[in-house]
Amino acid sequence: MTLKGKVALVTGSSKGLGRAVALRFAQRGADVVINYARDKAPAEEALAQATASGARAIVVQADVSQVGEIEKLFQAALDAFGKLDIVVANAGVEKVNIPVTEITEDDYDLLFRINTKGPFFVLQAAARHIADGGRIINMASSSTSRPQPGLGLYGTSKSAPKYLVKVLAQEIGHRGVTVNSLLPGPIDGAGIFTGVSDDDPYKRALLDTIPVGRLATAEDVADVAEFLADDRSFFITGEEILMNGGSSN
Repeated sequence: MTLKGKVALVTGSSKGLGRAVALRFAQRGADVVINYARDKAPAEEALAQATASGARAIVVQADVSQVGEIEKLFQAALDAFGKLDIVVANAGVEKVNIPVTEITEDDYDLLFRINTKGPFFVLQAAARHIADGGRIINMASSSTSRPQPGLGLYGTSKSAPKYLVKVLAQEIGHRGVTVNSLLPGPIDGAGIFTGVSDDDPYKRALLDTIPVGRLATAEDVADVAEFLADDRSFFITGEEILMNGGSSN
């Protein structure tokens, strides 16, 4: 129960990677705030799983690409639990395999609204409200350190929050708060690989670039997020942790 007594807020935690992280925190003793934007049913399922592990948990609907909604989300968390110790800026959207020459203004506006503006103001709210000694984690992407064709828009939209993490780590480090970015590679069973079989040509080609022989799972990412949320990670801040199985892409 390494997170016993902690309160964790994970954006975009009704399903996929965010849910895995939130549930891991709950299993380790944290009270959790589960956030969703539109689809309530998966959020309620995540809530049931969290409470089944013995955690206190709430569900809060909020579109974290809107600053007013972010403020509502954080206030709901504080009203329910009285404090925040861990914040994970996870909510995002993937739009990949698009050459730069084919990206539209609508594509750009969508990804930058959700992947850039959203995390910026979530991290800002976290800095304002997190308790001294807290942990802030930005869920970035390995694409920001491994440029490749078709990821120009997605990788660019995920890059700016990493810079903010480094600044924020310096601005609030005196409070004992750590701020880090986690850079997972593609996640098997989540994101663009939700429901995708191992026979998919794109997936097979990607596997050929990964020395460990498989994609990451959401549980792999939750392992590292758990460490970054724990007191043992105190001396790691302002960092980018790449976890892509040694992929050459």
